[in-house]
Amino acid sequence: MTREHDLRHATVRRLGRIAGQVQGVARMVAEERRCMDILCQIRAVKAALARAEAQFLRDHAATCVRE
Repeated sequence: MTREHDLRHATVRRLGRIAGQVQGVARMVAEERRCMDILCQIRAVKAALARAEAQFLRDHAATCVRE
């Protein structure tokens, strides 16, 4: 496997975990959990997305831009 393939696979795995977090937040809303708990989880999702974006940009710069 190429480095680019490995990086994309890692990104897909990371996004899958984030999708699970979002589903968890939806369950919390449906269960009428405390607003502060839901907001805390939303912040965690946003932070995870920001990390995924930063990693994807680094990978893009290291592979696509270099070409």
